[in-house]
Amino acid sequence: MPRGVLRGAYSMLQVIALTGLIAGAAQAQESEAPGITDDAVRIGISGPLTGPVAALGAISGGVRTKVDAINAAGGVKMGDGKTRKIDLVVEDDGLDPQRTLTNVRKLVEREEVFAVLATAGTPNNQAIGRYMTQRGVPNLFMYSGVHELAGPEWEIGLVPSFTTEAAAFARYLLETKPEAKIALLYLNTETGQTFQKALEDAISMSSITIVAAQPVTSADPTVETQLSTLKASGADTLVVITGPKQGAEAVRFAAESGWKPTTLVSNIAASVASLKPAGLENAKGVITSQYLKQVSAAAPGDDKGITRYIADHEAAKASFAIDDALGQVGYVTGDALVKVLESMKQPSREAMMEAARNLQGVELDLLLPGITLNTRSGEDVYPIESLQLFQFDGTVYQPIGSMLSFEGKTPTH
Repeated sequence: MPRGVLRGAYSMLQVIALTGLIAGAAQAQESEAPGITDDAVRIGISGPLTGPVAALGAISGGVRTKVDAINAAGGVKMGDGKTRKIDLVVEDDGLDPQRTLTNVRKLVEREEVFAVLATAGTPNNQAIGRYMTQRGVPNLFMYSGVHELAGPEWEIGLVPSFTTEAAAFARYLLETKPEAKIALLYLNTETGQTFQKALEDAISMSSITIVAAQPVTSADPTVETQLSTLKASGADTLVVITGPKQGAEAVRFAAESGWKPTTLVSNIAASVASLKPAGLENAKGVITSQYLKQVSAAAPGDDKGITRYIADHEAAKASFAIDDALGQVGYVTGDALVKVLESMKQPSREAMMEAARNLQGVELDLLLPGITLNTRSGEDVYPIESLQLFQFDGTVYQPIGSMLSFEGKTPTH
């Protein structure tokens, strides 16, 4: 064979080989994202395990409760056909946004997590949004009712938007107390500000008025001064959007000061476990919104989801109370994580976000009947858009009215 032909054939082989190497490298890079192997996927959590809002630490405890049960059963069979266990790494941030950012940097760069999960607090999620976007790391199922934050391409919430809860409270008052005079106690962050604006919008065409509003911060040792001001306003309705500790203080003050307004408390502060410091007798009549089943360890009934949760809680020897709604939110978040992992078409971060943004009718063990996860990429970023109102009878919450659905109609921020 002529030398030129040999040289051409040899060059062609080189090109083919090089093309194969490039394709192989690209495929390997796509399938070998940090934090995932053929048998494990590493997930990071930064949350408040200590400090004034340590009660929110029950969220990470709930996630671990679900993850431990999944791992004990062999792991998650993911969309690529491989079964992986979930390696959970948890860091304490005390709900300090700067510590959250420091923790997340550590989780991503040193621990090499595949994704970050259940980051608590609106300011905390704002603090990490730009970093997560730059690194292309999912901030999955944030624990914040403000869904549109600083990294829209790489973040998604789970719990209902605060705008949804505000709309639900407004609808209740419009139907039962159409001339209510509201005193609002709210977190002086985007959480409370978003809720306040949504509540104002929802009552704007009615005779309901907000006659006083007082901001608080998570660092305030007491909110008695704010509550005294709210009581003096002459309001007959108290709406509370704060953390659990301050919510309990508000409930106690409203009862023991002789004020006794109609009291509506955001679900972030209204679990039975959260109300106990207020004295459950003082909490009688409190109204809240909820999307979780009411759990009773003494009488679980025949609900398979609740039975599974109670068994997992006992097996994990969880430190949070079985009726702690924050721990239950964590359990639901872990459950949602599993559903996303199962549906991911590839073991990549992009595939995780694609799966999370296209959930259709996903049922979870502790969601109320009729509530499922639904999202649609580019159109609907709110997984949960239905709420049931409940009223506390001194022992448990009892449902009032029918389910309120805002599916596809959640007010934007």
